[in-house]
This record gives sequence, structure tokens and C-alpha cells, in this order.
Amino acid sequence: MTTRKSISFSEISSAIEKIAADIAANHSVTETLVLAAIANGGIALSELLRARLLESHGLQTHSATIDISFHRDDIGVNPISKEVESTSLVQNPEDATIILTDDVIFSGRSARAALSELHALGRPRKVELAVLVDRGNRCLPIEPNFRGISETTSIDEKVKVHLSLKNPEKSHVDIISP
Repeated sequence: MTTRKSISFSEISSAIEKIAADIAANHSVTETLVLAAIANGGIALSELLRARLLESHGLQTHSATIDISFHRDDIGVNPISKEVESTSLVQNPEDATIILTDDVIFSGRSARAALSELHALGRPRKVELAVLVDRGNRCLPIEPNFRGISETTSIDEKVKVHLSLKNPEKSHVDIISP
């Protein structure tokens, strides 16, 4: 396996600012805005976006975590990991606009599973999707509303996102070829 491409912290930071600016432009008057991280990949992105929205755009958001483990369609092939974050949604979803956040979108299956978990809890006013890296190759008709980086990959490649909350300058994304 070789690293075909690395995306640096400066590109990641610009991508997060782009997503934050787009969210702020679309939700400046939204009453209850929730950034719901798809566990586990979306947690760091959600925290970075939440901070950027507040600092750069003065936009207050609520946070949530969505555990998709029991809604995955590959659960027989990929058993549930021990590092599962349980779903935590403080807001009543029916009163909220929820933006699902994830580090990478590939087939669309994780987003579909997050929608299933979310709808098991209630019916949100509106649901949108924000991703750091859109790698293409969708199997489902799901597209992000907000994307930071578009990087076309082959089905065999892997996208590894390393977001550091303690040392953001060490954050990077690697595109790994077989």
C-alpha cells in the first residue's frame, strides 16, 4: 500500500472554513441548528466545524453524536467495533435542523444508516449532510449539501482522515492505493 496523495492541514483548514461559511450562509436565521457527528469519523470534524461557526461566523449550534452501528447493511461482514459512540441527541429532533457530519463520504451507506438512526428518534424539521472529503463512487443516491474537498478515488483506494483537536496543524488526509 502506498500513499498516492496527502492533503495538508492548510487545505483541511480551508475546507473546514468553506463548509462553515456555506452553513452560515444557509442557516443564519435557523432557530435550532444541530451538528450531529456520525460516529466515529464525524466527531472531530463536527467539533472543528462547531468552533469555526462560532468564532468566524457567530453562529451557535448544538452538538450530537449518531451511532450507526445497528443500521449498517454490512454488519455481518464488519462486526460492531468496541469503540462505538452511543447516540446522544439533547435536542428534540422534531424542532431541529440537523446537519449530519462525517469525515468521508464514499458509497453513501453511512449517511443512509445515520438517517435511519435519526428517524428512529423522531422526525427532524430538516436534515442536511456535511463532509470533509467527498471521494465519489456512490452506490446510493445521497449527496452532501456541504463538502470541503472533492477527491476522485478508485473503489480499491482508502481515504484515511487524521484530524487532531489538540494539535490541528498535525491533521492530514492520506489517499492510499493498494
